[in-house]
Amino acid sequence: MNVKIVILGNGVAGNTAASTIRQLDSQGDITIISEETFPEYSACALPHYIAGEHPRRQLFLRAKKDYAAERIKTILGQMVTAISPENKTISLDGKTLSYDKLIIATGSRPVIPPIPGVNLAGVFTLKSPGDADRILEGMGKAVVLVGSGPIGVETAIALKKRGLEVYLIEFLDRIMPRIFDTKPSSMLRNILEEHSIHIFTGERVTSIIGESKVKGIVTDKREIACDEVVLGVGMRPNVELAKQAGITIGALGGIAVDRQMKTNFEDIYACGDCIQTRDMANGKETLSPLWHNAKRQGMIAGYNCLGIHKIYPGSESITSLDVYGTHAASFGRIEAEPNQDEKVSVTERLAGNNYYRMIVSGEKIVGAQSVGDAKDMGALLYALIKRENLSKINHIIEDKPLPMNPLYHRAARSLALQSIKE
Repeated sequence: MNVKIVILGNGVAGNTAASTIRQLDSQGDITIISEETFPEYSACALPHYIAGEHPRRQLFLRAKKDYAAERIKTILGQMVTAISPENKTISLDGKTLSYDKLIIATGSRPVIPPIPGVNLAGVFTLKSPGDADRILEGMGKAVVLVGSGPIGVETAIALKKRGLEVYLIEFLDRIMPRIFDTKPSSMLRNILEEHSIHIFTGERVTSIIGESKVKGIVTDKREIACDEVVLGVGMRPNVELAKQAGITIGALGGIAVDRQMKTNFEDIYACGDCIQTRDMANGKETLSPLWHNAKRQGMIAGYNCLGIHKIYPGSESITSLDVYGTHAASFGRIEAEPNQDEKVSVTERLAGNNYYRMIVSGEKIVGAQSVGDAKDMGALLYALIKRENLSKINHIIEDKPLPMNPLYHRAARSLALQSIKE
């Protein structure tokens, strides 16, 4: 009998799980269900579309014919209202669908802060092509971005390229505070300000003003007139369905899974932004809504739901972005504050406009950040993933580090993405 697999979610995790299953099992019945109407798309490309650098069609990683070619059924634009683990069924649109194996890949959604005026026309988040369309349709002369994570920064750059007056507001004391420490954050802020993006840190938005449509925002320090507000204050795992079904939710708010992506119910797996996993850099539980982690988790879930044992080694906090031609990257821990009984050291290098920072705990690299042409980031990433002792890579922290071999960088990145253990 052919196994019947239902996948909830049409992002990278769900699609990777589906493709993995199809590669391993040519006969199985695979169905992807998503509330969204779009085929699989790249959220990372949305700012490029907003900037006018990519046509809309380039957002999509699949078309309907691609699902058909892999014999993957799709039910798009319908909401699943319940999961019944005991009966092995899901409910949607007034009907019931059975499964042998279920993979939950419901992703995440933008956090909407409880700010007065947040429901006014002209207030947006950015998660889907539909969101990007609405931002473009609502463009006026000025926009305020609330939150300075990668989404906020990249959207600020995109809208500045469209000719808008752009304001970026961050509650904490520096931009991209969860990715970069003080020095690299300051360098990136300078680049943005050189391109006339107004940045205010250490400010809280207290209200969004307007009658039916946005006319401005008020912070605890100023008032700014604008036509649009884009909220980029974070993402929250979509776990409501799982929680209602009795699936265990972890302390951080993500679905709890083991290293095979199994939940507490037999034959139910979860992967992608909706789960919490172990961070490879520090061994702690984490929410890591990043593409490369979701892809690998989808692959692991696909293997294991067919009974092929694969282990997820942990999530890697790897972020990179382009700030007006300057490459910035961060992985692992960003702070140097030690835990109890932990010896932490920091090595920094600044040469012209090129900077990198390495954080070492004991004799292991636990994090690094770079701005510009940091030649050794590939080697540092390799060292973190492999948990190498510094004595094996001491050339990295010598006074004159060797130029980074591009092949070595690609090898390190490949290792990061393929470290799936039997």
